[in-house]
Amino acid sequence: MLQSAEHEVARSWLDGALAGFAADNEDLVRPTCALLASIVAAPARHARMINTLSLLEHMGSHKIMATQHSVGIDQATLKHVAEEANHAYFMKRQAEKTAERPLEYIAQDLLAPAAARMYFQRLETAMVRTLGARRSGRAVYLYMSMIVEFRALWFYGLYQQTLQHARHALSLKRILGEEQAHLDDMAARLEATGELDEARVTAFLGTERALFARLLGALERASA
Repeated sequence: MLQSAEHEVARSWLDGALAGFAADNEDLVRPTCALLASIVAAPARHARMINTLSLLEHMGSHKIMATQHSVGIDQATLKHVAEEANHAYFMKRQAEKTAERPLEYIAQDLLAPAAARMYFQRLETAMVRTLGARRSGRAVYLYMSMIVEFRALWFYGLYQQTLQHARHALSLKRILGEEQAHLDDMAARLEATGELDEARVTAFLGTERALFARLLGALERASA
């Protein structure tokens, strides 16, 4: 009963946070959709972008494995890392299908790889610095995962719309469902540990937005 109540509190807060995220990123929708449309129309570039998404998913799964390896690791965290690794595999498989050749995580097989890696690293660094020594052992993992899931849902949602408009066979519906579940779970786990702080989340989302805007610019330049 207590766990259900915590999920309800987190879900209620999350609905408002998602609405606020959409409003705060409204000005980025048009350039992101324009970029996605141009990339989807060019198979070679599209393959490189999908491979870049595979890299980001792989980095996410690696971060979880590197930081959440205590004897107390729970089923939810193991499920999370397994699904993120599977997303990396799915994206890699789709990228190679589109490219019609094997791809690696090297510059010529990626789009704006340095910016993609820096997006992830700078976001994590900002969270570690903000949470400081008072953070719980899992706070950075939970916050990092939650903030990244806000962007994943937003970006993959626009990507799915672009694919449907282009009548492309690739579907992201399963990934979108799993990312939504991850977001719900992270919010509920932060609420259960007393770590969920609305002002902190707002600050982290502001940092992430600036980093994503920088990444978007790098992807635009790489796709020109």
